[in-house]
Amino acid sequence: MRTKLLTLIILFFAVIVCCNTAYARKKSSRAHKRRMARVAHLRYKINTRDFHPINFDTDSISGDNIVNFAQTLIGTPYRPATSDPAVGFDCSGFVHYVFKYFNVDVPRSSGDFIDVGEKIKMEDARPGDIIVFTSPTDRHRIGHVGIVLHNGGDDFTFIHSTSGKEYGVTITAMDDTYRRRFVQVIRVLKQNDIPGIIPPIALSF
Repeated sequence: MRTKLLTLIILFFAVIVCCNTAYARKKSSRAHKRRMARVAHLRYKINTRDFHPINFDTDSISGDNIVNFAQTLIGTPYRPATSDPAVGFDCSGFVHYVFKYFNVDVPRSSGDFIDVGEKIKMEDARPGDIIVFTSPTDRHRIGHVGIVLHNGGDDFTFIHSTSGKEYGVTITAMDDTYRRRFVQVIRVLKQNDIPGIIPPIALSF
Protein backbone atom coordinates (compact mmCIF):
# COMPACT_ATOMS: atom_id res chain seq x y z
CA MET A 1 0.00 0.00 0.00
CA ARG A 2 2.79 2.37 0.96
CA THR A 3 4.64 1.57 -2.29
CA LYS A 4 1.54 2.36 -4.39
CA LEU A 5 1.04 5.64 -2.55
CA LEU A 6 4.67 6.60 -3.11
CA THR A 7 4.36 5.74 -6.80
CA LEU A 8 1.25 7.91 -7.15
CA ILE A 9 2.98 10.83 -5.43
CA ILE A 10 5.97 10.53 -7.77
CA LEU A 11 3.69 10.40 -10.83
CA PHE A 12 1.75 13.41 -9.57
CA PHE A 13 4.87 15.54 -9.24
CA ALA A 14 6.18 14.30 -12.59
CA VAL A 15 2.99 15.50 -14.30
CA ILE A 16 3.29 18.90 -12.61
CA VAL A 17 6.90 19.26 -13.75
CA CYS A 18 5.99 18.31 -17.34
CA CYS A 19 3.10 20.79 -17.43
CA ASN A 20 5.25 23.59 -16.04
CA THR A 21 7.98 22.83 -18.58
CA ALA A 22 5.52 22.90 -21.50
CA TYR A 23 4.01 26.16 -20.26
CA ALA A 24 7.45 27.73 -19.88
CA ARG A 25 8.40 26.71 -23.42
CA LYS A 26 5.16 28.13 -24.83
CA LYS A 27 5.64 31.38 -22.91
CA SER A 28 9.25 31.61 -24.09
CA SER A 29 8.17 31.06 -27.70
CA ARG A 30 5.61 33.87 -27.50
CA ALA A 31 8.18 36.21 -25.96
CA HIS A 32 10.62 35.34 -28.75
CA LYS A 33 8.00 36.14 -31.41
CA ARG A 34 7.29 39.49 -29.77
CA ARG A 35 11.01 40.32 -29.67
CA MET A 36 11.47 39.37 -33.33
CA ALA A 37 8.44 41.47 -34.31
CA ARG A 38 9.85 44.51 -32.51
CA VAL A 39 13.27 44.03 -34.15
CA ALA A 40 11.79 43.69 -37.65
CA HIS A 41 9.56 46.70 -37.11
CA LEU A 42 12.42 48.86 -35.81
CA ARG A 43 14.65 47.75 -38.68
CA TYR A 44 12.04 48.84 -41.21
CA LYS A 45 11.55 52.24 -39.57
CA ILE A 46 15.30 52.87 -39.46
CA ASN A 47 15.83 51.83 -43.09
CA THR A 48 12.96 53.91 -44.46
CA ARG A 49 12.83 56.97 -42.20
CA ASP A 50 14.58 59.22 -44.74
CA PHE A 51 12.05 58.42 -47.44
CA HIS A 52 8.90 59.67 -45.70
CA PRO A 53 8.21 63.42 -45.75
CA ILE A 54 6.27 64.86 -42.84
CA ASN A 55 3.17 65.63 -44.90
CA PHE A 56 2.36 62.64 -47.06
CA ASP A 57 -0.77 62.56 -49.20
CA THR A 58 -2.17 59.36 -50.61
CA ASP A 59 -0.98 60.25 -54.12
CA SER A 60 2.54 59.40 -52.95
CA ILE A 61 1.80 56.12 -51.17
CA SER A 62 1.53 52.73 -52.83
CA GLY A 63 -0.03 49.54 -51.60
CA ASP A 64 3.49 48.10 -51.44
CA ASN A 65 4.45 50.79 -48.90
CA ILE A 66 1.50 49.85 -46.71
CA VAL A 67 1.79 46.06 -46.78
CA ASN A 68 5.58 45.97 -46.50
CA PHE A 69 5.40 48.10 -43.37
CA ALA A 70 2.44 46.12 -42.01
CA GLN A 71 4.39 42.86 -42.33
CA THR A 72 7.14 44.17 -40.05
CA LEU A 73 4.54 44.01 -37.26
CA ILE A 74 3.75 40.30 -37.65
CA GLY A 75 3.95 38.62 -34.26
CA THR A 76 2.93 41.70 -32.27
CA PRO A 77 0.40 40.43 -29.69
CA TYR A 78 -3.29 41.25 -29.69
CA ARG A 79 -4.28 43.81 -27.07
CA PRO A 80 -7.80 45.31 -26.84
CA ALA A 81 -8.15 49.08 -27.24
CA THR A 82 -4.45 49.51 -28.02
CA SER A 83 -2.43 50.82 -30.97
CA ASP A 84 1.07 50.69 -29.53
CA PRO A 85 3.51 48.19 -31.14
CA ALA A 86 5.44 47.94 -27.87
CA VAL A 87 2.29 46.69 -26.14
CA GLY A 88 -0.01 45.26 -28.82
CA PHE A 89 -2.85 46.06 -31.21
CA ASP A 90 -6.53 45.45 -31.55
CA CYS A 91 -7.71 45.14 -35.16
CA SER A 92 -8.48 48.80 -35.83
CA GLY A 93 -5.49 49.91 -33.78
CA PHE A 94 -3.24 47.92 -36.11
CA VAL A 95 -4.77 49.40 -39.29
CA HIS A 96 -4.74 52.90 -37.81
CA TYR A 97 -1.09 52.59 -36.77
CA VAL A 98 0.06 51.33 -40.19
CA PHE A 99 -1.65 54.13 -42.11
CA LYS A 100 -0.70 56.73 -39.51
CA TYR A 101 2.97 55.90 -40.14
CA PHE A 102 2.44 57.37 -43.61
CA ASN A 103 0.43 60.28 -42.17
CA VAL A 104 -2.84 58.95 -43.55
CA ASP A 105 -5.70 59.33 -41.10
CA VAL A 106 -8.14 56.43 -40.97
CA PRO A 107 -10.65 55.74 -38.18
CA ARG A 108 -9.48 54.33 -34.88
CA SER A 109 -12.68 52.33 -34.37
CA SER A 110 -13.65 49.47 -36.70
CA GLY A 111 -17.28 50.60 -36.75
CA ASP A 112 -16.29 53.92 -38.35
CA PHE A 113 -14.74 52.29 -41.43
CA ILE A 114 -18.17 51.81 -43.00
CA ASP A 115 -18.19 55.42 -44.26
CA VAL A 116 -14.55 55.80 -45.27
CA GLY A 117 -12.89 55.82 -48.69
CA GLU A 118 -14.04 54.33 -51.97
CA LYS A 119 -16.08 51.12 -51.88
CA ILE A 120 -14.43 48.32 -53.89
CA LYS A 121 -15.66 44.85 -54.88
CA MET A 122 -13.67 42.03 -53.31
CA GLU A 123 -12.54 40.76 -56.72
CA ASP A 124 -11.07 44.22 -57.46
CA ALA A 125 -9.21 44.54 -54.16
CA ARG A 126 -5.51 45.42 -54.25
CA PRO A 127 -2.73 45.24 -51.66
CA GLY A 128 -3.10 48.14 -49.23
CA ASP A 129 -6.89 48.29 -49.46
CA ILE A 130 -8.78 47.90 -46.19
CA ILE A 131 -11.13 44.96 -45.71
CA VAL A 132 -14.08 45.20 -43.33
CA PHE A 133 -15.94 42.40 -41.54
CA THR A 134 -18.81 42.05 -39.12
CA SER A 135 -18.21 41.15 -35.51
CA PRO A 136 -17.72 37.41 -34.89
CA THR A 137 -20.50 37.58 -32.29
CA ASP A 138 -22.88 40.03 -33.98
CA ARG A 139 -23.41 39.83 -37.74
CA HIS A 140 -25.32 43.13 -37.69
CA ARG A 141 -22.35 45.17 -36.44
CA ILE A 142 -18.97 46.08 -37.95
CA GLY A 143 -16.41 44.44 -35.71
CA HIS A 144 -13.17 43.70 -37.55
CA VAL A 145 -10.81 45.26 -40.11
CA GLY A 146 -7.60 44.25 -41.84
CA ILE A 147 -5.39 45.17 -44.79
CA VAL A 148 -5.51 43.30 -48.10
CA LEU A 149 -2.17 41.61 -48.77
CA HIS A 150 -2.79 39.60 -51.93
CA ASN A 151 -5.72 39.05 -54.28
CA GLY A 152 -5.32 36.10 -56.60
CA GLY A 153 -8.98 35.19 -56.85
CA ASP A 154 -9.32 32.10 -54.68
CA ASP A 155 -5.92 32.96 -53.20
CA PHE A 156 -6.93 36.02 -51.17
CA THR A 157 -4.99 36.97 -48.04
CA PHE A 158 -5.09 39.85 -45.60
CA ILE A 159 -3.01 40.96 -42.64
CA HIS A 160 -4.70 41.88 -39.37
CA SER A 161 -4.49 41.74 -35.60
CA THR A 162 -6.76 38.96 -34.44
CA SER A 163 -8.05 37.90 -31.05
CA GLY A 164 -8.49 34.38 -32.44
CA LYS A 165 -6.09 31.43 -32.43
CA GLU A 166 -3.02 33.42 -33.56
CA TYR A 167 -3.80 36.18 -31.03
CA GLY A 168 -1.82 38.92 -32.70
CA VAL A 169 -0.76 40.35 -36.05
CA THR A 170 -0.83 37.60 -38.65
CA ILE A 171 -1.60 36.83 -42.29
CA THR A 172 -4.88 35.01 -42.90
CA ALA A 173 -6.33 33.43 -46.02
CA MET A 174 -9.92 34.25 -46.87
CA ASP A 175 -12.05 31.24 -45.91
CA ASP A 176 -15.76 30.50 -45.63
CA THR A 177 -15.95 31.94 -42.11
CA TYR A 178 -14.52 35.29 -43.14
CA ARG A 179 -16.54 35.31 -46.38
CA ARG A 180 -19.72 35.04 -44.32
CA ARG A 181 -18.57 37.99 -42.23
CA PHE A 182 -17.33 40.08 -45.18
CA VAL A 183 -18.86 43.55 -45.53
CA GLN A 184 -16.76 45.50 -48.01
CA VAL A 185 -13.32 46.54 -49.23
CA ILE A 186 -12.50 50.23 -49.03
CA ARG A 187 -9.75 52.11 -50.83
CA VAL A 188 -7.95 55.14 -49.47
CA LEU A 189 -4.82 54.94 -51.66
CA LYS A 190 -5.14 56.71 -55.01
CA GLN A 191 -2.27 54.70 -56.49
CA ASN A 192 -4.38 51.57 -56.14
CA ASP A 193 -6.59 52.96 -58.90
CA ILE A 194 -3.67 52.68 -61.32
CA PRO A 195 -3.83 49.39 -63.30
CA GLY A 196 -0.93 46.98 -63.39
CA ILE A 197 0.26 47.12 -59.78
CA ILE A 198 1.89 43.80 -58.92
CA PRO A 199 0.96 42.27 -55.54
CA PRO A 200 3.99 42.19 -53.23
CA ILE A 201 5.81 39.10 -52.01
CA ALA A 202 5.58 38.53 -48.26
CA LEU A 203 8.65 39.66 -46.35
CA SER A 204 10.67 37.29 -44.21
CA PHE A 205 13.07 38.20 -41.42
